[in-house]
Amino acid sequence: MTKNLSRRDFFKTSGIFAAATALAACQPSTEVTEQTFPTLAPVPDSSPAPLPAETLDDEALLRHTLKRISFGVTPAMLAHARSIGLDAYIEEQLSPEKHDNTALEKDVSNFATLSMTPKERFELEKYAQPIVELIGATLLRQWRSESQLYEVMADFWTNHFNIYLAKNPCRVLKADDDRDVIRAHTFGKFAEILSASAHSPAMLTYLDQATSTKRAPNENYARELLELHTLGVDGGYTHEDILELARVLTGWSATGFRDTFREQGQFTFRVRAHDDGQKQVMGMVVPAGERQAGGEMVLEMLASHRMTAQFISTKLARRFVADDPPASLISKLTQVFSDTEGDTKEMLRTLLKSDEFKASAGQKIKRPLEFFISALRVTGAEIKRTPRALTEHLRNMGQVPFSWSPPTGFPDYADWWTTTSGMLNRWNFALLLTGGMVQGVELDLKALTTDAASAQDVVDVLSIRFLGEKLPDNARDILVDYAAADLEKTLPEVAGLILGSPHFQMR
Repeated sequence: MTKNLSRRDFFKTSGIFAAATALAACQPSTEVTEQTFPTLAPVPDSSPAPLPAETLDDEALLRHTLKRISFGVTPAMLAHARSIGLDAYIEEQLSPEKHDNTALEKDVSNFATLSMTPKERFELEKYAQPIVELIGATLLRQWRSESQLYEVMADFWTNHFNIYLAKNPCRVLKADDDRDVIRAHTFGKFAEILSASAHSPAMLTYLDQATSTKRAPNENYARELLELHTLGVDGGYTHEDILELARVLTGWSATGFRDTFREQGQFTFRVRAHDDGQKQVMGMVVPAGERQAGGEMVLEMLASHRMTAQFISTKLARRFVADDPPASLISKLTQVFSDTEGDTKEMLRTLLKSDEFKASAGQKIKRPLEFFISALRVTGAEIKRTPRALTEHLRNMGQVPFSWSPPTGFPDYADWWTTTSGMLNRWNFALLLTGGMVQGVELDLKALTTDAASAQDVVDVLSIRFLGEKLPDNARDILVDYAAADLEKTLPEVAGLILGSPHFQMR
C-alpha cells in the first residue's frame, strides 16, 4: 500500500522549486484567469492575476496608496503614515522640500560627473563613467530618498521624455537633462517641463533635432513631440503637420564640441539653419520671420491642447491605477489638467483621492526597477560599495534606468514584463538577495526575525515586514510547512520566496 505524502514531506523531498511553484499558485485574487499561468516552460510563474475591485478599509487603503506612491513601503514609512493620517502623508510627499535628504545627497555628490560640465564629461578617460554615475545616483535616490512620490514622478517623466543614455553624446548631456528638465519640473506644470525638454541639448541630440536645417529638415523630434510628448498617436495631427513642425523647429540646436568659442552642450538657436518662411501646424499659422518665437508659439499651443490633456491624464492614470485605466478617471484628470495648466500636484491629488484609485488595488504589477528597489528597501539592505554591480541584476530583468533605446520609454503594462523568463529572473534575484549572494549588498535576516520563535512566527514577521500584512492562509501554510523542515537553514529561502511571491509583485 502506497503511503500518501504530506505537504511537508513533499517539500522536504522536492525542495525550494516545489515551494516556489506552490506559492505562485496562491494568486492575490479571488479568481484565477487563463492568463495567470503561462505554459512556456515548467518554471515557477508568479505573474499575478488582477484583483477584483473591492472596498478597502482605512488600513488597507493606506497600504495600497503607499505602494503606488513609492518604490517600496518600509516599516518606518508605514508607521509614519499611520501616525499622521493618509491625507497628511500625501501632502507631505507633495512637498519634497520639507524632507531631510541631506545624508542621501551627500552620498550622491560622490558621483563627480553629475556636477561636471558636458565638456568635462566628454574629456574623461573613462568613457562610460558619466553613464555609470547617473544610473548609480538614480538608483541611490530611488532606494533611500524620503521623497518617494517625487522619485516616482521623476521616473514617470523620465520615461515620458525618454532619452537613451548610450547614444553619444547623450552620455555626457543626459545628466544635465535629468537635473534641469526632469528633476527641476517633476511637480510643476506641464508647459514648463515640455519647454525645458524642447530646449534640452540631450533631447535635441537624441532625436536628431540638433542637426535639422532648412535644407534638410529632420522629422524625428517633430514627430515624437506630437506623438509621444503631447497629443498622442491619435491626437488629430497629420503627416503634413509633422513636416510643417519640422520646418518650424529648424535651427533649434545645441552647441557641439566644435563650437570653439561657446560653452559646449548648451541650447542654441542657429539662425542660418532656420526656415524663415510661413508655416502652419494644426491650424496655427506661424508667420514668416518669427524664428525661435515660432517654435515657442507651437509649444504653448501643444501644452494647452485638449488632446495633450487627455494623453497625459491617460498615462498618469495608467502609472498609478491600471494598465487600462477607467475612462471616468481619465475624464476627471483631463479636466484638472485643463483647469490648472497641467499642474502635476493637482492632478495627483485628484487621482489619489478618486474612487477609481481606491478600487484599483491589485491592478498593477511592479516593473523590474520597482521590484528591484522595493526588495532593497523592505529588507533593510545595505549597499557597501558602488551600486554599479547591482545593475547587472537589473539588466537581467530588463530595466536599467535610461537604457530603453526607442523614444517611447519603458512599457507600463503587465503583459510586457510577465514573461516566464522575466518572472524567473525576479525569483532568482530575490533568492540571491536574501541568500547574501548579491555583490556589495549586506542583509541581516536574523536581525529582522529576532523575536520569531517558530516557523509560523518567521513567516508572519517577514510577511508583515515585506508586505505590511500577513500572507493569506493558503500562502502562509505553504511557507510555514517549508520553513518547519529546518528553520535556520530555510530562513533566507523563506524570505526570498515571499519577495518572489505574487503578493510582493503587486504595485
